[in-house]
Amino acid sequence: MTSLAEFIQTHREKAGLSIYGLSEKAAIPIETLEDIESGRDLFLPVSIRQKLARVFKCSPNEIKKYEREFQFETVSDEKIDELKAKILRHETNLRCPFCGEPLITRIAEMHDLEDNLVLQPKAHCVKCVFQIKD
Repeated sequence: MTSLAEFIQTHREKAGLSIYGLSEKAAIPIETLEDIESGRDLFLPVSIRQKLARVFKCSPNEIKKYEREFQFETVSDEKIDELKAKILRHETNLRCPFCGEPLITRIAEMHDLEDNLVLQPKAHCVKCVFQIKD
């Protein structure tokens, strides 16, 4: 079965557009399209799906059938806190608590209202919808 990433890339190429051209024509940020075509985004917000459908001259439902079904699962707060601590300690080879696949991790540097540096651990799975983003 074709993935969402393959579907979007194939239709973009059939339309004769570069990723930059699609970004401009669909009014979608280039970063969003890169996440879709790299396979990072497995399902789309309705607004993005509609914009792509308009450019590709297809139904939004045609795009939706290539999206991965979202399954609501929860991970305990303790497990999330443990993963965050490991990310902040720069541990490697962390695995997704849902599917066991590798996690892509990073540490975002932010500033609070008093301009103090705050380190925020971030992660997303390479295969499923699991992510830590707050």
